[in-house]
Amino acid sequence: MTAEAVLLNPYQAYAELFIARLYSDYGIRTVALHTDWRTRVILEGRVPILRSAAVSAHYMIPRSGISSLVARLRRRHDVVAVVPHDEGAVSPLAELAEVLRLSWAQPEVLPAFRDKASLKALIARTDPAVRMNAFALVSSPQDVDRWVAEHDVGRFVLKPNDGSGNRDIAFFQAGDNSEQVARYLREAGGAVLAEEYVHGQEYWVNGQMDGQGHPTVTGIGRYDRRDLNGKPNLAYGGIALATTDPAFERLRAYAVQVMTATGLRRSPFHLEAMIDERGPCLIEVGARLCGSMMSLAESWQHGPDADLIGNALNGYVDDGDRGPMRLDWERYDTHRFAQVNGVSSSRQRLARVAGVAQVEQMPGFLFWIKTPHVGETVLRTQDLTQRPWAVIIAGEDEDELRRREATVRESIVLIGEDAIGPGLRARLPLYEARVGKIWSSRPRPYEAKALLA
Repeated sequence: MTAEAVLLNPYQAYAELFIARLYSDYGIRTVALHTDWRTRVILEGRVPILRSAAVSAHYMIPRSGISSLVARLRRRHDVVAVVPHDEGAVSPLAELAEVLRLSWAQPEVLPAFRDKASLKALIARTDPAVRMNAFALVSSPQDVDRWVAEHDVGRFVLKPNDGSGNRDIAFFQAGDNSEQVARYLREAGGAVLAEEYVHGQEYWVNGQMDGQGHPTVTGIGRYDRRDLNGKPNLAYGGIALATTDPAFERLRAYAVQVMTATGLRRSPFHLEAMIDERGPCLIEVGARLCGSMMSLAESWQHGPDADLIGNALNGYVDDGDRGPMRLDWERYDTHRFAQVNGVSSSRQRLARVAGVAQVEQMPGFLFWIKTPHVGETVLRTQDLTQRPWAVIIAGEDEDELRRREATVRESIVLIGEDAIGPGLRARLPLYEARVGKIWSSRPRPYEAKALLA
């Protein structure tokens, strides 16, 4: 049998890249697993590589869970790797790797990366010298009150213990109305983590763990979070730091300390930390590539010899290390990038979109993370998953990046259908876009056959 790798819900850009590179670089075909029929019907037809020779099979995950597919995978396939392309794939594919006895399996470590409290506890046990804020799992206002009193916490954060994408995060002050806390806990729908709020600037640190658990940092940046749409920390954008920035080395050293303490091997990582008067403090960390295709931007920073996608695949597929990563820090410092996120103040179906071509033609344009299209419904932006558009731009320094960011924001104009006239001519582009979207998401015959697989 041909060697194969398993991906879960492979509809995003990283998944497409992984599938293509597995096939071209290793001769490994992909077995695609899907968790939801509706999502599959809508998205699979928009990802042509999923019906190419690079993909050997598709399976729906039964209600009993991913482990119930193990017998079928063993019988029909030679699975040599699992490849988690996003946060939600890490835990189920780690479980599958353990059952299939793949060398990448790390049952003592990987489950903690989808359990924020367990991960922080693991780091604290392994290396008590790592600075961390107070944290605890809570399920009632009384739990919160006891924890606040025990640790003398003033401002604090409540968040889903298995969350990602900056979603469903709420900020409170000690002594706030307990009903507000109770409402959050009722609506959370799962385990909730309470964390002491750290007053400072937030940063990201990306990197790769080798086979011995040694981390290599590949890039560091500063988030731009704004108080918008009723959210005090909405992701507005971010800028990659130069190595000469005073925060760079402090964050690099701290990330190495944190990641070494996790014991993670053969995996990319994306870490978020605050810096206050005491120095860096961990917010959270994921065992995955940085989202929003930021790893592609970092590869561009380091030059044509850098290959962060390939480095990640080497870890997932190969037991052995392939030498040092090809990182060009001199080039990195002169090839800066910024992420620019759009914000929508209301829910609306887009009838007109202006400025896309203008942005693509401007100096410093690298690529779209998310391109706005006529016919799309955009939501009132509350987190990263609800931004109406996002783009990566380049510049020599921070001043140039800020100027180009301003140009992008001035250029993109979104007009909802409520703002256009009722005439057919005005609405024709909207109708055409909706028909095209429905057609691209039409059920395919192979999806009907999959019901019998």
